[in-house]
Amino acid sequence: MNIRALGRWGLMVSAAALAAGCNSTAIRVGGAPEASVKNCVAAASREFRVPASSVVADKGTTPRDGVYTINLKIGAQGRPALCTTDENSAVLGVVYKRAQ
Repeated sequence: MNIRALGRWGLMVSAAALAAGCNSTAIRVGGAPEASVKNCVAAASREFRVPASSVVADKGTTPRDGVYTINLKIGAQGRPALCTTDENSAVLGVVYKRAQ
């Protein structure tokens, strides 16, 4: 197992813990509430038809008051996606990012 595969495995384990509702520590991504991150992972799983364990929360921002933007990596290839939530952690949308 090389370093890249080991790192990818670690991310998958982290995503699995998130999907399972691990209670050990709060998961914060760029200031977004834990509920927003969990809801984004669940929404991406449904939208892109992949297991929740293959969705990884990468980083996030708060571009406006009460709206959170969370970057996701989808699947084994780590395809980038974007999820937005409101102040109540309701998912506003989840989309794949365009290649630059």
